[in-house]
Amino acid sequence: MPSLILITGEEELLKERAARDEASSSLITHVSEYTLPDELSDYLEEAQMRPLDGQPRAFILWDATEVPELPDGDDDILVVVAKKVIADKRARHVQNFQKLKTYDDNNEVLKWILKEGDSLNIDLSRVAGALFVNCGGGLRKISSEIRKLAVITPPGGVVSPDQARQVMCFSADLSPKTIIDAICEGQTVRALAFHDKLQESGDETGWILAYMQRHVLQQIRLEALVAAKVPDAAERLGVHPFLFRKMNFRLGLWSHSSLMSSISTLCDLDIAQKRGDTLARYGLEAEIIRLCEEARNGKRR
Repeated sequence: MPSLILITGEEELLKERAARDEASSSLITHVSEYTLPDELSDYLEEAQMRPLDGQPRAFILWDATEVPELPDGDDDILVVVAKKVIADKRARHVQNFQKLKTYDDNNEVLKWILKEGDSLNIDLSRVAGALFVNCGGGLRKISSEIRKLAVITPPGGVVSPDQARQVMCFSADLSPKTIIDAICEGQTVRALAFHDKLQESGDETGWILAYMQRHVLQQIRLEALVAAKVPDAAERLGVHPFLFRKMNFRLGLWSHSSLMSSISTLCDLDIAQKRGDTLARYGLEAEIIRLCEEARNGKRR
């Protein structure tokens, strides 16, 4: 009986690698790939024909929604790749690749980056955070950047930030808004990485403080308007209704006392920054961490 392998999930790069690994895991030399449903008839035509040399074959079916007819050869392999879980008792085994988590206390993308470096015999520990910040959770783009780094790094070498800047495509336009978004997601590592990236070109503490003050004040006003059930709350807040609905998802991430404490801290840091106090930057980092941790706990409640 031919072997059936089911591969499902949302991480496309991991599914592709697993599918090709399964298809080439034996001594099979002939691998055919088809995208369903457009190429289903082509697959069935080939699968139902016995090869003249009698050698086993492997088939990879992309974007499947169900398991079609299995190939005729007893030693053939059929790898079915789908986004949704497909149940079939004939499956030899099933692999499911869900989106990697990016929580601060369990950032699977960072772990994956380090493993990718190990597989290429390079150490990415010094630039893993930068790769994550620049590419987010897009494994395909991260993989492309890692392969560029592998070209310029000797085997066993440690990739430095200066090396990474030579070849990596920093296409994202960074602003303090990226820090705010990371804070609201409770992603401390990501927020601090964005902070550090912004500070590379010069002291941007004042710019970041201005964004954070605006965010905290908006959050305080938002809570008051929602609590009072003001009908034109979006207009009062000065934002588009669509953005207002999006902001509602951030309600409850911080307590009112925490927000009041934050605005006081940010104002003090702003004054210190304008007086030339270099410690203001470290106070800003501490406040970013505090808001991130409280937001993360708020999302779990």
